[in-house]
Amino acid sequence: MTAIITNISRVPRATATPPVRGRSIHLIDIENLCGSSQPSRHEVEHARARYSEWVPVGNLDQVVVASSRGNLMSAFIGWPGARYLSQDGKDGADICLARVIVDEGIEHRFDNVVLASGDGGLAPFVAHLATKGLNTTVVSPANRLSRQMRMAAHKCIVLTPELEDIA
Repeated sequence: MTAIITNISRVPRATATPPVRGRSIHLIDIENLCGSSQPSRHEVEHARARYSEWVPVGNLDQVVVASSRGNLMSAFIGWPGARYLSQDGKDGADICLARVIVDEGIEHRFDNVVLASGDGGLAPFVAHLATKGLNTTVVSPANRLSRQMRMAAHKCIVLTPELEDIA
């Protein structure tokens, strides 16, 4: 059973734009979402399908998929049509996504941010975006969702273990 957690302390004021309006950016740490340091094309496809069940991706939305360099081909084949970023090393995908948040002025171009990663290292970036007025959602498998990330976002979608058991 997939669960949705709303962080009451981060619920936007009634005057804020509803989360279904406007453009969204989807920031995907594919290794975290798949629950594997080396996800196969099939695992990426399955993760994309599960993600799409719970998070609508609009025609004007931007999808950014980050991974290590060795997983770039699986990401490219398994999640077509996205923008792909890669970096090797500890937290390489997280660093790529953090750079997008910091360097690309997404608070001026998007109304909603959906981050598919439960890593606590990205929590300060999500909290920052929430303070800028963006609606923030985190999508993560239950065993990969950090307490910091759960508290930083307006809403968390916790995926069932089904996503992790496909290998």
